[in-house]
Amino acid sequence: MVLPPLVGSIRDGAPLPTWGALSARRPGIGVGVVLLMMGALLLVPAPSEAQLAPVNGYYLHALAGSESSPFSASGVIDVQRLRLMTRPTWGAARFDIAWETTLSLRSDELALGRGFEGAEPAAPWLDLQGHLVDRRRVEWTHGLDRLNVSIQAGEQGRLTLGRQPISWATTLYFTPADPFVPFDPTDPFREYRAGVDALRGVLFTGPFSELDAVIRPAPAPSGGESWTALLRGQRLLEGWEVSAWGGMLHDEAAGALAAAGSIGEWGLRGEGSLRRTDDGTVVRAALGLDRLFDLVDRDFRAVVELQHDGFGARRAADLLDTALSLPAARGELSVLGRDALAANASWQVHPLTSVSLLTLVSLRDGSSLVSPGVTWSLADEVSLRLGAFAGIGPGADPTRLRSEHGATPLIGFAALSAFF
Repeated sequence: MVLPPLVGSIRDGAPLPTWGALSARRPGIGVGVVLLMMGALLLVPAPSEAQLAPVNGYYLHALAGSESSPFSASGVIDVQRLRLMTRPTWGAARFDIAWETTLSLRSDELALGRGFEGAEPAAPWLDLQGHLVDRRRVEWTHGLDRLNVSIQAGEQGRLTLGRQPISWATTLYFTPADPFVPFDPTDPFREYRAGVDALRGVLFTGPFSELDAVIRPAPAPSGGESWTALLRGQRLLEGWEVSAWGGMLHDEAAGALAAAGSIGEWGLRGEGSLRRTDDGTVVRAALGLDRLFDLVDRDFRAVVELQHDGFGARRAADLLDTALSLPAARGELSVLGRDALAANASWQVHPLTSVSLLTLVSLRDGSSLVSPGVTWSLADEVSLRLGAFAGIGPGADPTRLRSEHGATPLIGFAALSAFF
């Protein structure tokens, strides 16, 4: 979400943490990480030799500028992100390790939102990330975005323990029935889904069906911990991928249904969930259509999605409370409004060039967030992207938001990314 900096603050002059200091925040981290690795080695026979894997990576260098808003001054931000990944094996055990670091240099008081300032794992249980520098104009973060071990039980199943990416989403932009870490639809730089700390077991019950069980602890924003224990079933029925999950999500009873298929040349995706909370049952649902067209002998793709989120704000006066709510703190909200529409169109105007236009609309207050972009492929693994964000609708004053997107200032950015 591209949001004005209504909450939070930037610590100035904080000491640089060490890995030991990070571990001290939760005493079990050191023991937990060691047991994660040792347990994997004890569960599988020792191979004649371990197999190392190549180290792959991703580098991003982005420069963005913003006009002033009621909540921040105009200015620029320079973002550099480096990600290193490897997947070594030890017998039947495969390790997945990814380390990421982000350096942000910004003008005084400038805050553009999560996508421009680095994303961290949502509600991490293990302290595997932290700040190397956290000052007013300089922020340097790092952490293990993935640290897990998987044990394959032949062709019948797989058991994975540790920080891992998990997605049960069916729709593309709004994913209210994904109980883990949905993508932020406005984050222009996130190439990889953030990991969650969990134990996951997958049982393959047929060529196109499986059972998926996840147990996940997470720190509660109010203190203590919350637990998630869910079971999901998925199978293919007459060309439609149908799934359902149920159990306990953040200590609350929850369940969901989802389906994806096609009607003619249109793709149809839908998902919905019910959540039992202290305030009653919350309904969250999304429905989307997508299609690939041929426009002047080039691919043109259109996606339209609608979302109703019972955790969202009913009216503009509730937006601040929603931004401070428990679901928002846990990273469960894609947008703040209760009813929203997303439309994205992308066209390959040249084999090496594509243009796109993403629009998010709040159906409650009528405001919109518009984001055009153009991407050039400079080499096989190198691309340059130019883009912008602009809010349309009633703005804001220093004390309140008058609409969800209207207070978003005009933001322009250029980003160079490379995979190696």
